[in-house]
Amino acid sequence: MMNGTSLFLGESQEDIASERDARLRHFLGRHGRGCMAYSTLQPGLEYFIHDALGYLAYLPLHHPLFAPGRLHVVIGDPIAAPADYEALLDAYLAAPGAAATVFLEIGAAFADILARRGLPVNEMGIEWEIDLPAFDSDLRGPAFAHLRRWRNKARKEGVEVAEGRITDLDADELIALSRQWLQRKGGHEFIGLNRPLLLENEPDARYFWATREGRLLSLAIFDPLYRDGQVIGYLHNLSRTLAEAPHGTNDLIVLEAIRRFQAEGREVLSLGLSPFAEVENGPYPHRAYLTGLFRFMFRHCPFIYPFQGNYFHKDKYRGRSFKVYLASVPALNLYRVLGVFKALKVF
Repeated sequence: MMNGTSLFLGESQEDIASERDARLRHFLGRHGRGCMAYSTLQPGLEYFIHDALGYLAYLPLHHPLFAPGRLHVVIGDPIAAPADYEALLDAYLAAPGAAATVFLEIGAAFADILARRGLPVNEMGIEWEIDLPAFDSDLRGPAFAHLRRWRNKARKEGVEVAEGRITDLDADELIALSRQWLQRKGGHEFIGLNRPLLLENEPDARYFWATREGRLLSLAIFDPLYRDGQVIGYLHNLSRTLAEAPHGTNDLIVLEAIRRFQAEGREVLSLGLSPFAEVENGPYPHRAYLTGLFRFMFRHCPFIYPFQGNYFHKDKYRGRSFKVYLASVPALNLYRVLGVFKALKVF
């Protein structure tokens, strides 16, 4: 782990981890507005922490072909004030142990900084957000026809939604639900871009689930989005749904969560990333072959991920969308792109 400050000799590993986690949560509570922010706490990540500015979270990779030295895959924007992005980047690049680094799913503010430094910056998809105060939870009008139909079908088939702690649910039932879901999705999770399912209550996360006649059909986890120490909204981070659940079950959960978040005065619900959707050449100098690769994967690689289905479904919520990017120091090459896929466990 790289750090912006040293740790005292004689501290136990538990003390070091506790100190690190406290520092991470301090910055997260102040600057964790991005949809990937809470995911920086997931297991398996390492960190560069600067006491005054914030931190970067990354997946490390050692691989004889794709990362013969070392590769860091940074997850999302820096957890820092945007005005401090550049200073934090400089501190990271100057730190001992710095490695080839790919910045994944970053917003325009950080992409601008990297592009000004002469680095190619490629579009990698779009993120979706719902303005909660403006969202019509009654789903009136033709724009919400799909959502209305899905919601109504689940209701008619007796699906009920509840919120509580994840520990209120039976752990064996949750494990079976998750295992069945993963088997339908290729047998494993992509790490990094999605937090794994943890069978414990996590600070400020919200847990909703659907049942029918007492049987667990679906679980959805919503991660907090922070600004200045306050939870201003949530990311719909994780869903697990049985194959035999009525169509629309997960949407019924999301719509019930929206209704509750609106009543609490929250500002935004993020639906997260649609990978490789609407990828264009973009406003920055970029690698044209990556644009072509991402477009091809979006259209022709559902066996890796349901790219088009993800995009179609999130679009039906009629939220706002905005581009997200990836870049690399040094500049991206094909081996480094394959290294990113390896770090994310795409293959």
